[in-house]
Amino acid sequence: MTNVGGSILGTSKGYIAPTKIEWSKAKRAVTSLIKEPNSSNVAKVASKYATAMKSDGFSKSRMPKAVSNIIGLARNIKSNGIPYALENIGRSDLIDKSNDEIFNELLLYYTNNGATKEDALALDALSLTMKNLQINDLEDLGSINEEKFLREILAEFAGLNFEFRFYERISKTKSPKETQVILKEIKGYLRGNIYEELKIEKMNEIDFENLAGQQYIREICEDAFSVFEDLYEE
Repeated sequence: MTNVGGSILGTSKGYIAPTKIEWSKAKRAVTSLIKEPNSSNVAKVASKYATAMKSDGFSKSRMPKAVSNIIGLARNIKSNGIPYALENIGRSDLIDKSNDEIFNELLLYYTNNGATKEDALALDALSLTMKNLQINDLEDLGSINEEKFLREILAEFAGLNFEFRFYERISKTKSPKETQVILKEIKGYLRGNIYEELKIEKMNEIDFENLAGQQYIREICEDAFSVFEDLYEE
């Protein structure tokens, strides 16, 4: 599958971070980590980053809607077949396309063509999730483990979003190699705890083809970031 979600780091240069107090605290935590890269500061950064993300309520993120739509499509494929599922979302034009074309078109379709930085983050996270879980065609999508899919995209989104917001801050005082080491440690911490600590329940009760699905994903995003707050104490 072609990776349609190119790196968004090129857009982070000159990126102006939000000015809320929660983001100021997150930036100070990152500065402390740069000076003293230890496990305590990693946990602190993750906690402050989580609080800042929750303060924005994911209001601008395309991710909850895109993920809900993808899961809804996967269920439709499983229940009714690929042609019906594509027709149901108004994309019968894709029925005879190649796997790459279909996937690329759908990922762009669900993320507004990556038009804004939030859209681009969602696009990258979805694209990497498909690659990581080896979802190469619509048949694969129709047989996904929904919980694993959700954990994976949350892990990718949390890591990519952190990198987008703080790459420039870290790289100002660290070499490219040192910057990547710090980012890898943060991403590993985020990923590990999303897989080990986050509780995902009642997915099978949610209709992911309407607003209830989007709301559920938004709540799971909140829960995921709450994990990082709960794991760190001042």
